[in-house]
Order: sequence, then structure tokens, then C-alpha cells
Amino acid sequence: MVTLFNKHSKNIFISLMPGLFSIFLTFFTIPIFLNYLSKEIYANYLIQHFLLSLGMILNLQIGKIASIKIQKMSLIKKKTLISTTIFFSITLSIIISLCVYIFLILFFKNNNLLEITSSFLIGLSMTIFYISLEFIIKGINQFKISSFSNFVFYSLSISLPAIFLLSDINNIIIFKNLFHISLIIKLIAIFYLLFSLFNLGYFKKLRINLSYYKIFLRRSKWMTLNSFYNQIYEYLDKYIIKIFLGPSMFILFTIPQQISSKLTIISNAIIAVILPKLSLNKGNIRQKKIFSANLYFFFYLMGFTLIFFLPFYKTILEWWLKESYNEYFLDIFKIFLLLTFLGSCSKIIISLYEANSLEKKNTILETFTIIPFILALLLCAYLENLFYFAFILLLKEFILLIIRIIYMKNFILNYKTLILQIILFCLIFICSFLKYFNLSIFSVFLILFVTIYDFKIKILTDEF
Repeated sequence: MVTLFNKHSKNIFISLMPGLFSIFLTFFTIPIFLNYLSKEIYANYLIQHFLLSLGMILNLQIGKIASIKIQKMSLIKKKTLISTTIFFSITLSIIISLCVYIFLILFFKNNNLLEITSSFLIGLSMTIFYISLEFIIKGINQFKISSFSNFVFYSLSISLPAIFLLSDINNIIIFKNLFHISLIIKLIAIFYLLFSLFNLGYFKKLRINLSYYKIFLRRSKWMTLNSFYNQIYEYLDKYIIKIFLGPSMFILFTIPQQISSKLTIISNAIIAVILPKLSLNKGNIRQKKIFSANLYFFFYLMGFTLIFFLPFYKTILEWWLKESYNEYFLDIFKIFLLLTFLGSCSKIIISLYEANSLEKKNTILETFTIIPFILALLLCAYLENLFYFAFILLLKEFILLIIRIIYMKNFILNYKTLILQIILFCLIFICSFLKYFNLSIFSVFLILFVTIYDFKIKILTDEF
């Protein structure tokens, strides 16, 4: 029986909640940071948090691998896999973080990127460990717990320090310890996950099976390499801008990107829920229906929401940023909305690669594009134009998304129609950016016609 809110829909909504709260916090705290911190201090604060995302690579994906493997295990084997994963994660977080810290001290002590301190070492170690813990929680379908911890670790830890600025904006001690406040909040999220696992009984009769390293080793190399590429694609542009163009240009580029990146909360929520389901239904027709329904759901929901609000973005940004607003924000914001939407679609497709143990294929694809991408970014830095950076990111996302769709076409219902809708969606935003408003409106009517003609009502009602 199909209900309006089945278990799948509820799990996505639960996974979505931290992102929704994050949007609220972002709209409240970014103006505070902009008004009460110098561009240099705020840029360094953001860079410190961006660099902690290295934990996505350095945890070697063992948490994600465990969350996939755990689906078909008995309770006893689940407990063993969880305790073994935690053991490996703690060990790796300490050893790898220390190695990275020593490397940075030796080779990057005097740089324009950030001040390297022991706080960075602690934060990186915590991030590596947390990522594995969160994947474990998702793997045992505890989405409420993972959602709350995710909100605390990522959103609250970055945004809450702004409240301390309001309490005493002249206090230099607070200025210098914003990152330390963030780390304390992140630590609370880690303890919450550990307590939750203990409360659920997964720490009873602890057993560690070191032979599981073979499972981690077999799949980790390709997942980790793919994660490494993702870090380059998502953060290298920011590092280059901070180093070569300075904090002012960095803030101007990063703020619109920060806002638009909130789109990923929905795609990440969908991925968190469907990855175990796709793994459980590997290779059968049910997997195709599950994946197609969720991919089209994201495209319809977010695509048409972004189109609807397109005429109002200027008003919203002016109201929100007030004195900090300028036209540059609006133009680059539109580009980032488009490329973030395309990137979110790509991440949903990548989850299908991972569920079918095809992460090697995706990694090979990104290997061919990584060098041209880096060279293009360096050229943009030489030309000192932020729009060139944004368009390079957009072009990369578009090309990779189309290739991924074509490669996985056997898992996507009416993939040609999806490609056509993506092209029309891109035309709407690009024409708006170039001030070809009539062509943009015409593209809106075309995408509406195509969507109504080929609306996936059956698979959507079955899934949601």
C-alpha cells in the first residue's frame, strides 16, 4: 500500500533536517561574520574548516565500506564489524593526522593559506574518526541519530561561534579562539555517536576481527582516490584564490558558494538513505526503480524550486546581506546554484557506482579530467577573474554528469529525456546570467513541456 509518507520518505526527511537547520543558521550567522570580523580573520576561519575536509580522504573510506557491507550481516557479525571499524578508525586518525601535521610544518609553515597549529592536528583527527562513526550509524539505519550529529559536527560547529561575537565583539580572545570553540562542539557530536552505539548495545561483548582489513583494503584504494579527486574538485579553487588573489577575493567567491552549497543537503540526505537499499538490491530490476525514482525526485524537486525563485534571488540577497551585497554576488551566485545542482545529481549517480562496486570506473573517469582541471584553475588565477573559476567548475560538472549518466544508462529510466532536461535547465540559468531573459523564459516552457510529457509518476509513488 502506498502512503504519502512511507519509511523511505521519512528517512530522507530525517536526514534532511540538519541541512534545513543549517540553512537557517547560515542566513543568520554569515552577516555576523562579515560585519564583525575582518576579511583576513574570516577567510582564515573558513580555510581551517575547509582543510578539515581532508578527513574525507584520510579516513580511507572504511566507514563507508562498513556501512555497505553491514547490510546483509547477522547481529553478531555487525557488532564485530563495527568495533573493528572503530578500532581501525581511531588508529588511522591518530597516525595519519600526525603525519599530515608534520608534513605541513616541514613544508608549509610559512604560507599564505593558514597558520598551522596543534588545533588543526586535533581537528583533522576528530574529523577522520567522526566520518567513520557517522557512516556506521547510517549503515544500521539510525538516521535520526546521524542527522542530529551531522548538524552539530558540521553546521553548529561552524555557525555557533558567531553568537560569541555578538556577546562581546571587541574581545580579541574570542577572535583568536573561534576555531577552538568549533572543535569543542565537534567533540560533543563524536561523544554523542559513541554513546548512541553503546546505548543500542553494539559495544556489548566487543570483538575485533583484524582480518576485515582485507575488505577495507580491496575497496578502499578506489574509493579513497575518488574522494581525493572530489577534494581537488571542491576545494582547490578556494585554496588557489586565497593564496594568489587574497582574502577579499576569497570571501567574494566563497560566500555565494557557501550559500548555494546548501543544495547538497537534499542530495546527501537521499544518498544516505538509498546507498544501503541499492547495495541490498544489487543487480536486480528493483535497484533500477529505486535509483531512478530518487534521481528524478531530486531533479524535479530542486530543479523547479530553483527555477521558480530565479526572478527573486536579487531581492533575497539584497535583503539578507544588506551593506555587504553587490552585483558580483548575484551573478556568481547564479553560476554556483547551477553547478551545485549538477554536482548533486552527479553525487547521487556516484552512489550507484559504489553500490555496484564500480567505484573504479568513476575514478578512472575523473583521472582523465583532473590534470586539465588543475591547469585551467591556474590559468584563471593568472587572469585574476573569479567568473572564469566559476565557469570552469560549471563546465567540469556538466561534462562529468553527462558521461556518468550515459555510462549508467541501463540503471536510469529514460536517460535521454533526463539529459535533455539537464541541458534545458542549464540554458535557463546561463541565459539569465547573460541577460537573455526571453530565451531563459522560453527554456522554462520547454522543460515544463518535456517534464509533463514524461513525468515519472508511477515509480515516484511506489518509492515515496
